[in-house]
Amino acid sequence: MRFLMAIVDALVGFVRRNPLTVLVILILALGAPALLRGIALFILYFLMGLIVLVVVGLLFFRWRIYKVRRRMEEQFGGDTGAEAPFGGRPRREKEGDVKVYRTAGTPEKRVSKDVGDYVDFEETK
Repeated sequence: MRFLMAIVDALVGFVRRNPLTVLVILILALGAPALLRGIALFILYFLMGLIVLVVVGLLFFRWRIYKVRRRMEEQFGGDTGAEAPFGGRPRREKEGDVKVYRTAGTPEKRVSKDVGDYVDFEETK
């Protein structure tokens, strides 16, 4: 019974705070029920679309975080301990293996070998 009274009190509070909105809704409900139905469907579709966008956004965010984590594990991993970094699977690489990644298109030296002078120096204490 308290639950029903709480609902009625909330509705009465809404009517007291928004009398103009309630009046417009009543006029639409009595005068143009098809228009009120169209407005209600628009609001329903808008809210459902918003919920779908939020869910898709969260799924995309989780996927993106997963990809970044995997890339970081590949880049900074190499720990052969019992547990891999970032909570992933342990690495199966042998200790001492070295991977060298070469960047493509590294520019050649711009200054020729003939430029500059050699200065002989002595170290003093």
